[in-house]
Amino acid sequence: MEEANDYRFGPVLTPEPSEQDAAPVEAEATPVQDDIVAAAEAKPSVKPALRDEYRAKREALSEKERNAGTRRIIEKLLLHPDVHRAKTVLLYASYGSEVATDDLCKELLKRGKAVAYPKITSVAGLMTLWCIRNLDALIPHKHGIRAPDVTRSAPIEPIMVDCVIYPGIAFTKGLSRLGQGGGYYDRLSTKIADNSARIGVCFETQIADELPQEEFDAKMHWVVTEATVYPFVPDPPVIVPVAVPAAAGAVGAEGEIAPTPASGAPDEPVAAAAEEPKDTP
Repeated sequence: MEEANDYRFGPVLTPEPSEQDAAPVEAEATPVQDDIVAAAEAKPSVKPALRDEYRAKREALSEKERNAGTRRIIEKLLLHPDVHRAKTVLLYASYGSEVATDDLCKELLKRGKAVAYPKITSVAGLMTLWCIRNLDALIPHKHGIRAPDVTRSAPIEPIMVDCVIYPGIAFTKGLSRLGQGGGYYDRLSTKIADNSARIGVCFETQIADELPQEEFDAKMHWVVTEATVYPFVPDPPVIVPVAVPAAAGAVGAEGEIAPTPASGAPDEPVAAAAEEPKDTP
């Protein structure tokens, strides 16, 4: 199946004429976004081969394994504190062998959260976001991939999203992500708030030891699989030794600080343990 026109797969679709009037005004691409486009179109790398490898691993899972894994991933997401406190969650319309998101959408709506989905625009590599009230607002688009019907959805700015659920071909335990190569989610990540949670979802078989990373590749705060949740671990703080003032004591040859003599006492070495009593004649 040709995948080039999905927002996760590459080139941009031109919106249908009937939708252009309903769509919000689209901002022009910024220099940062242009740089991301250029990075996505840069010289060939190992990424295409890695995409083939990890897509094949995902598709090698049986339907039963994917369904069971998806249920466990959704359970973990619904228990996640960033999802729990989010008012607005951005999902992706799952396709093919990806982690399915429909049941997650239903549960989030049931809990009173706003749920949004992306829709590609006529501006290269950019997406608009639309809140839906139910899954009926997602309609088949090119190649059967669903996107919001703008006549039954409400536009929302990326800055209003509290939590983004990212699809991906592969992730690492260090929270790097390998997408489909179009850079759509990397560009979206420049528009969401700094405190918006970024959560990648995939099956455990899609966890790689290492992935090549470019300057503009979006990094996750968490990655959720059916097996576990890989958390963000900040770098340990740098401990700077504190210099002790000379008045506090003398520094010995081994760097040890000797106790300061008591006030008024002669400046003599402190006696060690009490001596054993001598034999009396």
